[in-house]
Amino acid sequence: MITCPDCGFEALDGAKFCDRCGRGLDAAAAAPRPLATRPDPLAPGAVVRGYEIVELLGQDSIENRYRAVLKAEGKEEKVTLRERLAPMREESHEEPVVEAKPETPAPPAAVDPHAKTAELKPPPGLSTNGDAVANAPASAAPPADAPPEVTTSGSTVDAGVEVAADSPAQAPDASLASDEPTEPVAPVEHANGATSEAATTAPPEREFINELPDHFGDDLGDVFGRVLALSMTLTHPAFEKATAGFANDGRVYLVYPESTSTPLSRRRGGLKMSEPDAIAIAVQVCQAVGFVHRRGLRLNDICPDSVALAADGRAKMIGLNYVSNDNELESDPIFNDGYTAPEIYRQKKVDKRADVFSVGALLYSMLTGERLQSETWREEAGPIRFYPPHVVTPSLEQVILRAVQFNPGERWANIDAMKTELLKLAGEFKIRAAALTDVGMMREHNEDSVMTFEFFRDSEVEPAQNFLYVVCDGMGGAEEGEIASGIAVAVVRDYVEDRLRHGETAVLGDMLSGALEEANRRILEYQKEHPEARGMGSTGVCAAIVPPDGAVAWVGDSRAYLLEGGALRRLTKDHSLVERLVEIGQITPEEARHHEHKNVITRSLGARQSGPAGAEAVALKLRRGDRLLLCSDGLMAHVADPEICQIMMRHDDPYPIARELIAAANAGGGSDNISVIVVFAG
Repeated sequence: MITCPDCGFEALDGAKFCDRCGRGLDAAAAAPRPLATRPDPLAPGAVVRGYEIVELLGQDSIENRYRAVLKAEGKEEKVTLRERLAPMREESHEEPVVEAKPETPAPPAAVDPHAKTAELKPPPGLSTNGDAVANAPASAAPPADAPPEVTTSGSTVDAGVEVAADSPAQAPDASLASDEPTEPVAPVEHANGATSEAATTAPPEREFINELPDHFGDDLGDVFGRVLALSMTLTHPAFEKATAGFANDGRVYLVYPESTSTPLSRRRGGLKMSEPDAIAIAVQVCQAVGFVHRRGLRLNDICPDSVALAADGRAKMIGLNYVSNDNELESDPIFNDGYTAPEIYRQKKVDKRADVFSVGALLYSMLTGERLQSETWREEAGPIRFYPPHVVTPSLEQVILRAVQFNPGERWANIDAMKTELLKLAGEFKIRAAALTDVGMMREHNEDSVMTFEFFRDSEVEPAQNFLYVVCDGMGGAEEGEIASGIAVAVVRDYVEDRLRHGETAVLGDMLSGALEEANRRILEYQKEHPEARGMGSTGVCAAIVPPDGAVAWVGDSRAYLLEGGALRRLTKDHSLVERLVEIGQITPEEARHHEHKNVITRSLGARQSGPAGAEAVALKLRRGDRLLLCSDGLMAHVADPEICQIMMRHDDPYPIARELIAAANAGGGSDNISVIVVFAG
């Protein structure tokens, strides 16, 4: 049997690849190296180089994470500590030197401009004062003399300039269009063995490390040393960055400011979330990844454990352990099934499109609550499906499927190209609505009518989103009231649909007012043809939305409300006697709710035998998060506006809101028919 040195899996003699992690196996793999283990956790109250342990936050197979307090100069600073075992160094078996002779110091070796990112760690022995870190506060700022540039594999980029969150995506690099990543330019070697100036110039990361202060002298090992150096050079606020590091009693530590961020893997309510939320997080991750890519590096570790959410909804990248450039595979590459790109498993050349894969896989998990079933990706897996059981907007599904292609050449050319598509989707309005009507607790017939009309065309040539919602409250007795409200909703739909079909959406309010006046005319015609129906009529309130524009029109005392920013605002003004009394100051709004003439209306569809009905309209400009309510007066008779506001804010879906509004009206007496339409803009 051959034991894989990476994961410990035992394979049959002669196997060329590990079936668990995909590592290439040979005879040398027969002797497994010892797997790293984590140190025993420290008890609360223990003090390590000035840091007092408060509690153990979490641990994995190799690391502990603590909440701690640094007490210095009479102040307390709350921090987070990461702890690992100190790196094991091989003992030297060379014969001791009896007599040391002074030698001429050798000239410094040329530094490879494509140095591995593992060499970003502060090298041991850089300073003779390794204890200074113990007294360095965790909030110590980076050295003032640090140069402002970091390498981009042959070019330099200003690391001190922050990348704007809404900066336009860079044009796709032609070198990323093929499956094979572009080879780095090798240093030019001259006939005399010297290298060109470009090859002998140390990269800015190396220059930065050479100027680090003394308290970076402790040997933190490859991983912690690299993370600390990267923390000093990556200025993007999306990264959780270490402020200090030290070694103590066979263990090494990194110090971070106290954070309230929660990894996505431990998100309350689970990993699965709505499309708008998932897209918002993915865009932030793309911005952070793009920042690293522009510096010639890639993250390699993008998954629910390495992305966290702060209390304000900002995404934080909490893993810098596996950062590398395109010229290397990690000596200990991460094999995170479902998130690591296939080419890493297959020991192929890897470029920044590996991070594109990981972001796509993370977005898949946020939408489904599951990880991709890659199972080490040693060979191409079956097709990735969302439905069944998951329902995802087709355009978003296509963005993800392109990101997680097995062949890197078929993915998005770079992370900015993927971010651009996600921003387009984030800019689209998603309208959701629920409509319910109920007879109430005292009536035998329901004279209300409700109607929803939603038209969506996904087209590159002529896309369209049109939405129409109508609530009508019939009057004149059971049969006549039902007929009047039925005529009204049908006429409004036909009138609006005909104009939307012809692209007449310039003034939505005028269109809705015209629709209600047409409904008034048709109800009057019905009365002439059916003399027994004289006296029938209907109120009406309707809303048209062509995102982000909208309008509301009404006749009578059916209402429209808009919930925005947690505040409920009435959009309509009742055409009623009590509303007029409130306007002239004879009664208060609260008295109007219980006035003996509260059901007397001054305008309605079908009330006047000649002339217009007197429809009014207001225009809207919807924003994400706005919620619209259309309702008949059966709701307001028993549910006050403050209670309506509370119910509108209580749920994250329109249907439970509609259901609770009707239940509240019935609980209050249900003296009339109750109809509601709840619309979410997001």
